[in-house]
Amino acid sequence: MKLTEINYSYLKHPVYYGKLSNGLKLVLIPKKDFQETYAILKVQFGSVDNEFTDVDSIKKSYPAGVAHFLEHKLFEMENGGDILQEFARYGANANAYTSFTQTSYLFSTTEDIRQPLSLLQKMVRETHFTEGSVEREKEIIGQEIDMYADDPDHRLYLGILNSLYPDTALAEDIAGSRESIELISARILQENFGQFYQPQEMTLVVMGDIDVHEVFQWIVENQSENLTTFKKNRNVTLLPKNPILQNRKEYVEVALPKMAIGLRGNDSIGQEEEQHYRICLSFLLSMLLGRTSKRYQTLYSENKIDHSLLFHVEVHGGYHFAVVTADTAEPITVSSQLKKALLNFEHDADVTEQHFTILKNEMYGEFIRGLNSSEFTVGYFVEHASETETIFDIPELLNHLTLEEVIEVGRQFISSCDMTDFMIFPK
Repeated sequence: MKLTEINYSYLKHPVYYGKLSNGLKLVLIPKKDFQETYAILKVQFGSVDNEFTDVDSIKKSYPAGVAHFLEHKLFEMENGGDILQEFARYGANANAYTSFTQTSYLFSTTEDIRQPLSLLQKMVRETHFTEGSVEREKEIIGQEIDMYADDPDHRLYLGILNSLYPDTALAEDIAGSRESIELISARILQENFGQFYQPQEMTLVVMGDIDVHEVFQWIVENQSENLTTFKKNRNVTLLPKNPILQNRKEYVEVALPKMAIGLRGNDSIGQEEEQHYRICLSFLLSMLLGRTSKRYQTLYSENKIDHSLLFHVEVHGGYHFAVVTADTAEPITVSSQLKKALLNFEHDADVTEQHFTILKNEMYGEFIRGLNSSEFTVGYFVEHASETETIFDIPELLNHLTLEEVIEVGRQFISSCDMTDFMIFPK
């Protein structure tokens, strides 16, 4: 077990990568003179992983919200207390979140990191919940679900995903529903913990003014208690591509209508292509719809949109999609204009070498500046790292990226995608 040192021309210090004998992946990022140390432990288990085939070739299917529910319960200590208080006792601020594909546990501190780092690893190694505590947690999570259901922007995003991926895990709230969490038991949580919370499914990233080799030794010592390893003994079921839903709408108490356009990718992408593909697609949408585009400026000057016009790109092995959202008094008109622009992007006046260069320089600068934030660097790293690339490869990718590559990815995506929209109107 040893660390591999990789130097990047734009960083003052190298980044250290390692993989322990039990499969845990490590990334240590020294940042001299940083006052805060930030650590995050990612588990490759998210809301879409509710169906899989186990080592005995048995198909497993679980209610929506299990990954998020398990995230909540791992903060429960053996004595029934909250592990957040234990982090606070060591001067650390801890949190966790669940996404479509992963659950991440994190802390930040300006104090010594050895104890909270040990605690972070311990909390994903043990469970202490009971059937009674699971039942009590259902009301807490139910209130969280209700809170998000009252958020119009959340409903808009969930609504367009429901149109793009009907009757799949992506159409469900990450936390599940009131109905689905009622089906979750301690046994279900324990089964999923046993399947997914294994060292080879985890990545631990630490960034700050750290002694790399000292921290590495601490982690090795801590993981000596976690030697049991498993071969990858499950296959997560790929999301089905059911026919998309068209022209859906809801009526909610909002001041202005909300519009979402969704594009579901149907082309095939290899894991080694994901980062390049995601960046190219983001560039294309920036050129067409971003604030430097003529289209954005025209729509804004005509009061058809405001600063709420945003886009989001998700690219993963099992699915990829793009979503455009906006508050607008003319959702049908604006949706029609934007969809037409997307379909005819190759002839768009904003898809030019000059515009591409401006955006590339802007993205490069924003990325380098973002590396001064531990939260951005570590969070972005665990979200987008693959077996072949990390976010630290992005500057090199940007340096060599061409407009022709962006257009080719756009052509590949747009020509085969399914497109729809979803709208929220005032009651």
